[in-house]
Amino acid sequence: MQNKKFKKGIDRYLRPLPVILFINIVGVSSVTLAAVVNHMDVPTFIASLSAKKVTVSELKQGKLKNAILIDVRSPEEYAEDRIANSQLVPLTDIQSGFGVHQIQVIAQKYIQTNHTQPTIVLYCTRGPRSVKAYKKLEKTGLNLVFLEGGIKAWRQLIPVSKDVETLAPITAPVKKVVRGK
Repeated sequence: MQNKKFKKGIDRYLRPLPVILFINIVGVSSVTLAAVVNHMDVPTFIASLSAKKVTVSELKQGKLKNAILIDVRSPEEYAEDRIANSQLVPLTDIQSGFGVHQIQVIAQKYIQTNHTQPTIVLYCTRGPRSVKAYKKLEKTGLNLVFLEGGIKAWRQLIPVSKDVETLAPITAPVKKVVRGK
């Protein structure tokens, strides 16, 4: 008799277990799929959910003013194609700390010249490196966003010949900061 009561008690707690497991599997699969679709690993995708982002359409519409575009890709990728007036600060430099200082100097020069706080727009090929750079820079006090979809999304809407024209309303010229200085 006591054995039957014990078995009933355990059944009561084990019955919802398959449902709970199913919900967890669906949740993990959904996050993984979303990460893959966005060309990111799962931790970077999760980090991107709390990062401020801007779309190419929003930039094109002029919803962002006083922007400085920072390309966080490699020098080789930057040489192949870049958004006009963007500056190269590779993710590797940001992760080592040198690039953090470099971006702070760029922002400070902008403030001295334009007397206003700029918005730093980080971009890479599709987004993952700019999210990593964003996370590394977020405690600096800079106004940061990353470009959703990166330069791939930019080039789908804006050809190279239209870069300067598209960016004119949102950016002001900034003196280039030379690496190593």
